[in-house]
Amino acid sequence: MTFPERLKQLRKEKGITQTDLANALDISGGTVAMWETGKRRPSFELLMDLAEYFNRSADYILGNSDVPTAFSLDEGEVETFGMWVVQEEYEDVMRKFAMLDEYGKRAVQNILRAEFARCQDQGTLISGNGLSVVIKTKKVSDPINEELPD
Repeated sequence: MTFPERLKQLRKEKGITQTDLANALDISGGTVAMWETGKRRPSFELLMDLAEYFNRSADYILGNSDVPTAFSLDEGEVETFGMWVVQEEYEDVMRKFAMLDEYGKRAVQNILRAEFARCQDQGTLISGNGLSVVIKTKKVSDPINEELPD
């Protein structure tokens, strides 16, 4: 199904006119008519507005998918994925730090101390409640030839 066909179908399922849809999106009725005749396509922002309005995925509205709903996560899943990203970032920082020479390590430690003190003075430290860090190390046989992480 094409975007114009899908849009017309969704609008009819909802029992609204082109004018109703245009008013809901704060656009002209002519714009909706042009979408439904295939003469124009919505901007990304308007496509997202359509997806929200019809409670359908953008791919479904565009006719790229027959799966009407977008993949969604509950708050707990979003929090879990967010923690995984943070964990990967911390691991990357620690891996790079461990590969520095002594001069580099001292420089990073001095910057960290200075920034911590600055945030303390300004009252901008982020709470560390609920934060735990576990460091595991393993010896790499040839760190010089190991590819440096981005």
